[in-house]
Amino acid sequence: MTAGTNLTTPAAGAIEYDGAAFYATVAANERGLLAAEQIQILSSPYTLTATTSAQKMLNATANGALTLAAGTYEFEAFFALTNLSSTSGTFGFALGGTATSTELWIASAKAGGATVGNAQMTFNSTSSNTAIDAASTNTNGCGFIKGVIRVTVAGTVIPQISMTQANAAVVSASSYFKVKPLGGASMTNVGNWS
Repeated sequence: MTAGTNLTTPAAGAIEYDGAAFYATVAANERGLLAAEQIQILSSPYTLTATTSAQKMLNATANGALTLAAGTYEFEAFFALTNLSSTSGTFGFALGGTATSTELWIASAKAGGATVGNAQMTFNSTSSNTAIDAASTNTNGCGFIKGVIRVTVAGTVIPQISMTQANAAVVSASSYFKVKPLGGASMTNVGNWS
């Protein structure tokens, strides 16, 4: 499809592309988004560097980076970590890279096994490295992140992990990061809102 201007009045059965996202209209005036997700999933465990600096979360590609055009995107990440330091510390999440953006995201993270450890939920409005779990001596943990990123200047986005206690932690196989376009950078709504 060639990018164009969406219909002024969404027509039932229409499929449109405005250069930022794909849309489909199932009933008159009910335009909706069509998912066009980009995703990276680890097929094998990935050992991080023993550092407290933020580092790429995924290594299925050389830089663990995704290049995004200007626009509004929904993103989601899930990761499990093993071999964290047994010294009390936290792990964190960040969105690195060269894109200029604003973000709003929520993280649910837990250190320890299925029934042991501290669980924490955090609300974040930054791409900067942010601790997402409670301090713990557990050597494993996991995090689930979901949010929106508005890219105003195109560039790379790199999902990152950090630890307050340096150790060669391992990101488990099947950990992932995915993103899907919602519209232009100033997008506010799609659908029959009133």
